[in-house]
Amino acid sequence: MDNCEQQLEFTVINEETKSTEEKEEAGYRSPTWSILRALQKINKAKRLEGEAVMSAPLFFQSAGRGDLKFWGEDGGSTDVAWKRISDRSRSSGRKDGQVEGLGGLV
Repeated sequence: MDNCEQQLEFTVINEETKSTEEKEEAGYRSPTWSILRALQKINKAKRLEGEAVMSAPLFFQSAGRGDLKFWGEDGGSTDVAWKRISDRSRSSGRKDGQVEGLGGLV
């Protein structure tokens, strides 16, 4: 990994940390991994949309938020943490697969 890649990773983690702290100050709490695992099984979800890169569980085949892809490929059914993603991302929706909102649970 070269310095440019390291700097990019540092910047993304820094921004994610700041965003998480702001959301937590506003009252947001990330769902526990056991809640996400249960919802994943119920919805047969392969992707998680909306959580922070540091807290997204690795048991999803892919994860991301908006234009930021954490890992994996888009596609398949998706669990969405609606309160975590931006209004712009919410309104754009997803075109592929089934979207299951976590709604008021998160």
